Amino acid sequence: MWCPFRRKVALLAIIAVSLLTVAANAAQFGTRDEAVAMVKRVQEKFKREGAQATFAAINAQARQFHDRDLYVYVLNFDCVIQAHAAQKALVGKSLYDFRDQDGVYPARNTVEIAQSKGRGWTDYRWTNPKTNQVEAKSTYVERLGENYAVGVGIYKDEQVNQNTVSIISGSPGSDTTYLQVAYDLASVLSDENLRLLPVVGMGGPQNIRDVRNLRGIDLGLTQISILNNFRRSNETLGVTDDKIVYISRLFSLETHVVARVGFTSLRQLEGQKVNLDEIGSGTNYSMRDVFKRLGINIVEVSLPQSLALEKLRNGEIAATVLVAGKPTLSMSRLRASDGYVFLPVPFTPTLNNDFVPAELTHDDYPDMIAPGQRIQTIGDGAVIIAYNWPTNTERYRRLEAFINVFFPRIDELQKPPHHPKWHEVNLRTVLPGWTRLEPAQAWLDRHPESDADQGAVALGPTSAGTSAADTDPKLFEEFLRWKRAHQSK
Repeated sequence: MWCPFRRKVALLAIIAVSLLTVAANAAQFGTRDEAVAMVKRVQEKFKREGAQATFAAINAQARQFHDRDLYVYVLNFDCVIQAHAAQKALVGKSLYDFRDQDGVYPARNTVEIAQSKGRGWTDYRWTNPKTNQVEAKSTYVERLGENYAVGVGIYKDEQVNQNTVSIISGSPGSDTTYLQVAYDLASVLSDENLRLLPVVGMGGPQNIRDVRNLRGIDLGLTQISILNNFRRSNETLGVTDDKIVYISRLFSLETHVVARVGFTSLRQLEGQKVNLDEIGSGTNYSMRDVFKRLGINIVEVSLPQSLALEKLRNGEIAATVLVAGKPTLSMSRLRASDGYVFLPVPFTPTLNNDFVPAELTHDDYPDMIAPGQRIQTIGDGAVIIAYNWPTNTERYRRLEAFINVFFPRIDELQKPPHHPKWHEVNLRTVLPGWTRLEPAQAWLDRHPESDADQGAVALGPTSAGTSAADTDPKLFEEFLRWKRAHQSK
């Protein structure tokens, strides 16, 4: 039987191959801009040479009028085909009474747009000459001369492949915030112009490597402390790498240290078995570093949180640690009456460069923390990173498309059932020492600060421990109810 790690590696390999196939197939299909350009070429030829020469060139399937799945057709205003670059047999036939699988009249709609508006788009279902399947089509139409309508369409099912942006997130076994964030983004941002594809990842450090090296991965979620550690390691080795850039710093990820009753401080974990989550996860990487900086020597255990909590309950380990945005699902299930306690994590000068003070409250975990009680801890930061693609490349264009959809819709991500942590996002927060992706910075430069920051809470030392529970208890309760209902299904 495969171990969980090997299953995840296999899953990532399958996803990587799929993404490569998507990228390879994308160029086989035309785009909206190319469809419009083809119609313009018909107009130019029609003005220069007239109807007869233009229709003859279209029927001869000249390359300028038939490219991949893009092709020209011309109707007169009685819906009779005058020219067709893909199916010459249709020339001379009337499509006035033809209806597609959805009951739409493609020819009538084409003529209607040409006569009433002069230009526009119409949607219907039609055979794709490349796949020989009936697919959803969107056609750009213009009036041609006095008596004709010309159209060139794209197949909408194929456009998804050309506008797909992948984001590598977190591991289900680690109960990190990343998976929720990735799926929030996908549910809000995805439409026919952009398809955001969440990919299950290993966590913070591996996500950086995957954005840097894994083909098909456009974006990644990681922790600021890990990102800074990577830079310091590179500098120590004399390596300068400018291939990783950031899009936006997001919100704080609080450190949760859960121990058995009887433990009251982190120092008491000296020499004890402590779970630091699965190897490769963000928690595992960052908390190994934290314990080292604090001078606390533990016996490290690497388990998924569900298994670690079971071993904690049985007394096999002393504590388990999770770095994630509060409230997390696994921690929300814990009860102090079952013998669990949250241990405080001291904020010391040794942590100052990468972490900020944070806290856990009764509003965050009402079954673990008494009213009025606050557990001091430390916060890391979540950040969206990207590969620094050169301008005028297809991958750069996709990232730019993501920015132009993501930044204006922060307010939608702040509504239930999305994670309350979205309320902490301030798009203008700067990540010291790192370069912001050029389209992201350009968007911020083009928009007034009020547009980008409305409703957002700045992420910094004074607000790192806040959450929607602190500012909007009703929102917090709605989120917890939704999460519990979702988990019970």
